[in-house]
Amino acid sequence: MRLIIPMAGEGKRLRPHTFTTPKPLFPLLGKPVLQWLVEEVHAALPLPVEALVFIVRDLRPEWQAYLEALAQQWGAQAHFCEQRDPLGTAHALYQAKDYLAGPCAILFADTIFKASIQVPREVDGVLWVKRVEDPRSYGVVELSPEGHITRLIEKPEVPPSDLAVIGIYFFWEGERLLPAIEFLFQHNIQSKGEYQLTDALQWLCERGLRLRALPVEEWLDCGSKALILQAQARLLDLGVGPSSAPVNATVRVIPPVYIAEGAAVSESVIGPYVAIEEGARIHRSVLSHTLCRKGATIEDSVLYNALVGAHATCKGAVGAVDLGDYSRYG
Repeated sequence: MRLIIPMAGEGKRLRPHTFTTPKPLFPLLGKPVLQWLVEEVHAALPLPVEALVFIVRDLRPEWQAYLEALAQQWGAQAHFCEQRDPLGTAHALYQAKDYLAGPCAILFADTIFKASIQVPREVDGVLWVKRVEDPRSYGVVELSPEGHITRLIEKPEVPPSDLAVIGIYFFWEGERLLPAIEFLFQHNIQSKGEYQLTDALQWLCERGLRLRALPVEEWLDCGSKALILQAQARLLDLGVGPSSAPVNATVRVIPPVYIAEGAAVSESVIGPYVAIEEGARIHRSVLSHTLCRKGATIEDSVLYNALVGAHATCKGAVGAVDLGDYSRYG
């Protein structure tokens, strides 16, 4: 099985952090979002992973090395394809056309999910979905009485259902996507000004492709600062992350929190819903609903709904700050 992972987007909603870290590699509880995702996909799908195919743009050498090492953890090879122009999800996948063959999972890697239903063999593919209150911001599916997908619409003004596509797909024959994407190009079929995978899948469904929608138990969108902090809180509630390192007697901890080994915390109140990465230093501060990245320093601050980037310095702050890597406040 091949995992096709588009990650050429700019991550505008998570700036300034995506100026230095690609959005799929932003860490939650010390582990990149992409790694959380690959681990869950590996558990949900019945086949071993032979290749991770990354669709990238302007990827720094150190991140390419990291992705190669991540693939090796699964005994897989890493391949890289470039999407130079941001022309949509279908366009991104077409850059990896040489790898769209046989069993393929497509992972838009700014999400974490939990699912227990295995992929059935009697269908051509599956999409994982979640019921949402307002589907207008998502791709949405409509189902037949038998449970097959009959209609896919990208961000509809009037949604036909509340089943949102979370961005995780699996196809037993990945090559079947190629003629559908080429049809979009040939007829300039775009939604919201881009070539969308949902339009390609709609074309295939109209020609007999059998797609099933599988529900997920948890879906954590990680596309913005607010969503990152919400996802962090939910992971802490679920207790699925690593355990916290011990702290000294000058620290009061209000669970749930995650404090990495190698973090230095003193004379502070930490929690609830706080993650402190390795090498961070917290002194005389009160933190709640906060993520403190590796090597950051926070002193004499009271933070809530805050994100402090790697190696940033925050002194004398109160409230919701959002500091990029290596930045300074106070």
